Amino acid sequence: MHTHSTRSSATLKALLSTTMALVVATLAACGGGSDTASSVSSNSAVLGSTAGKPVSGNLPTCTAVVSSAAPLRDITAIQGTGALSPLLAQTVTVRGVVVGEFQNQLTPRLNGFFIQQAEADRDPLTSEGLFVFAPTAGKVTAGDFVQVSGTVNEFPAAPATGAAPADSVTQLSGAVTVSLCGSGVRVEPTKVRLPFDDATELERYEGMLVEFSQELAVTELFELGRFGQLVLSLKDRQFHPNNGNEDVTALQNRLSRIVLDDGSTASNPNPTPYLSAPDTTGTRRMGDTLRKLTGVLSHNFGAYRVHPTETPEFKVENPRPALAPEVRGSLKVASFNVLNYFTTLGQRGANTAEELTRQRAKIVEAIAGLDADVLGLMEIENSDVATSDLVNALNARQGAGTYASVNSGSFGTDQIKVDVLYKPSKVKRVGGVVLPTGADLATYTAASGRPPLAQRFASVANNGGFWFVVNHFKSKGSCPASGDIDAGQGCWNLARTAQSAALNNFVSTLKAQGESDVLMMGDFNSYLREDPVKALQTAGFESLLERMKARDRFTYVFGGETGALDHAYASGSLAGQVRGVDVWHINADEPTVLDYNTENKTNDRYAPTPYRASDHDPVLVGLNLAADAEVNLPILSATISATAQAGQPYQLNIVEALPGGSATLTSLSVDWGDGSPATTAAGAGPLTHTFAGAGSFAVTVTLANSAGQTVSQTGTVSVSAAPSATSDLFFSEYVEGSSNNKAIEIYNPTAASIDLASYSVRLYANGATTPTSTQVLSGTLAPGGVRVLVNASAAAAFQVAGSVTSGVVNFNGDDALTLEKSGAVIDRFGQLGVDPGTAWTSGAVTTVNLTLRRKPGVKLGDNNAAGAFDPALQWDSYAIDTSDGLGAHTVTP
Repeated sequence: MHTHSTRSSATLKALLSTTMALVVATLAACGGGSDTASSVSSNSAVLGSTAGKPVSGNLPTCTAVVSSAAPLRDITAIQGTGALSPLLAQTVTVRGVVVGEFQNQLTPRLNGFFIQQAEADRDPLTSEGLFVFAPTAGKVTAGDFVQVSGTVNEFPAAPATGAAPADSVTQLSGAVTVSLCGSGVRVEPTKVRLPFDDATELERYEGMLVEFSQELAVTELFELGRFGQLVLSLKDRQFHPNNGNEDVTALQNRLSRIVLDDGSTASNPNPTPYLSAPDTTGTRRMGDTLRKLTGVLSHNFGAYRVHPTETPEFKVENPRPALAPEVRGSLKVASFNVLNYFTTLGQRGANTAEELTRQRAKIVEAIAGLDADVLGLMEIENSDVATSDLVNALNARQGAGTYASVNSGSFGTDQIKVDVLYKPSKVKRVGGVVLPTGADLATYTAASGRPPLAQRFASVANNGGFWFVVNHFKSKGSCPASGDIDAGQGCWNLARTAQSAALNNFVSTLKAQGESDVLMMGDFNSYLREDPVKALQTAGFESLLERMKARDRFTYVFGGETGALDHAYASGSLAGQVRGVDVWHINADEPTVLDYNTENKTNDRYAPTPYRASDHDPVLVGLNLAADAEVNLPILSATISATAQAGQPYQLNIVEALPGGSATLTSLSVDWGDGSPATTAAGAGPLTHTFAGAGSFAVTVTLANSAGQTVSQTGTVSVSAAPSATSDLFFSEYVEGSSNNKAIEIYNPTAASIDLASYSVRLYANGATTPTSTQVLSGTLAPGGVRVLVNASAAAAFQVAGSVTSGVVNFNGDDALTLEKSGAVIDRFGQLGVDPGTAWTSGAVTTVNLTLRRKPGVKLGDNNAAGAFDPALQWDSYAIDTSDGLGAHTVTP
């Protein structure tokens, strides 16, 4: 995922309508109120406003009193020639024509209006426009000629250093008074053209009515739904300089764009502005154009922006593609970044069951539309649970057995992984999944924790074979303060380049196994002209996207710049068998507001369509594979959990044990690595073993078939010491739910009542080795009884009878808890002195946003507080905010 940072405008825009609440404004008619719109209609004037040129015309007479405490000044004198007003903090009076009315009426807008000096001065660096912040002023209308008194300031306020704030806009505010002098005055907009000479050029037009008469195109939609704004660029969408579309710099791109705002301070505006239709079919896509943009120019939230005074008329230049592109060939292979598809709620993907349902529906529609025979996935939860969930949903739509997964299990160290789906009717697997090993694995994983995944396939039709290698390189975000910083190709470019080298080595080992045709696909987080992907081309792989038209070679939009982060690379022997390549532009061109999320959706336009199923567009490749001799290899897949506890049952699950082709299974066994006899298995299924003591053991599963072929899978299991043999209290339930729905339950497994005076619970936050909070227990606990500690702000369902509110129940998923007796740890939750990041996670069991219940077979606490913590070993998981188990616990006899 290419991290998209939230702009600072979020906070500023929310503050704009609230930070100046103490404003007193009155609307009084000049000369005793005799001037009205009808009385000045015969004197209406058309005023030019070209900066630096004087204008003339008949203006209404303004006879309102000008106080000596607020002398009459020109707007140009207030604006000055720099970013800050030379009259800061002075109370002044100005006269001007209302050129933009954005007062709050029925809906939140800008809480004020823009006025423009009727006659320009001769200084081209001074603006003739000014914003008047007057939340309680009476209604004004565009064309009104008004006299306004107020205090000059910058919003946000200028710092003590005197430097202009990045978001500074000059305005009148405070005790504002507004007097109407007449109406019906029309101001011609100032013509403004892109590109700008420099970043400060627009300061001279701040607050003025302006017009862009050039063709402008949508180039950024990230904040359309959140703040009602989009970014426009000259003539066409902007491509990232490193994508190779044109010879352009990032600075040139920035000087050729302007923000189109909606004249409102509202977050999550309803309706979402600028969409093409009022229902769920409405969208606004990158590349759609405007022929004219008229409005007032403001400078807020880090950018110059136009608040339109005339409704922008968009032309649809980039309609939604109803169908995936045709890529020809007998087989279609695709890659798709599914933007954190997690069945574990509240992690990186869906936060609620409703969001997961919405996310699943969109992704299924996208995959069904691709209709790929082999599909590589990125950003799917690092377990087979999420993959199986997606496969089941796909097959429910496409027909039973249409898709299968390669059963890759959990690998790497990140919460997300890559994975592969395929159609058994079109291709068969030749052997199981292959991961890099040794230095290549270490190099690739060190950067992101996400190793590549390789699977060999053969066409069912003619045995034509190829290796499919799925990748997800480290993103450009989360930049370090030093070292691998952004030197023109985004942060972590050195790490991504090292990943390319490791990938090249890995693919060499794949080719040595008898198949030289290799197709590498995935999210490489690198544009087409950057070092990591150029290293793949240097190694002899063809960049298949280079076969496409330049303007179509993109999969992602970031910061208003379009480019390809997702790629397909073919080995030399495979390149001639590629019949087509294309990108289905269903995501990157769409507004973020149309995705599956439910937060910030006062105007929810969700529809179960493929559009905005993710933030990346999928890539499609068509193949005509040359016929090969049939090759069959055994397939073995096992889940080997990395941690265990001495004296406690450890479970290994053999997911697949297929002999391959017409061969039969001759043996299947597990060597536990601890000197105990190997365990023989008849086929796929779970096997249980109890390690007698602590240590690190290499557990190996081996399959042999009648063709004399063998395949093995090895995993290292770290076994922690057995807990104290003394039967005593232990944690029996852990609740880390939404908001403050948190609780911890303590169980008495003994046959006697226990005096709790010598027991305490300690919280260790964020990897601390000293307690953050301590709760000393009191009273007695009956045999088989429980004591529940609960957060004081938890919902009523968690405040069970007999529960005790406690500050120790203020934990998050990455914190540790200990249960102690006379200062000695008798049970723990989490690992003392370790911060896992967000949570301890093992498969579908995680310590954040779930309820965990101690397995009924657990009869003793775990006193190894410093040992590795695998929540799946002793805990069962339940949905977020599950509370029905609190207050009672049972163990198996």
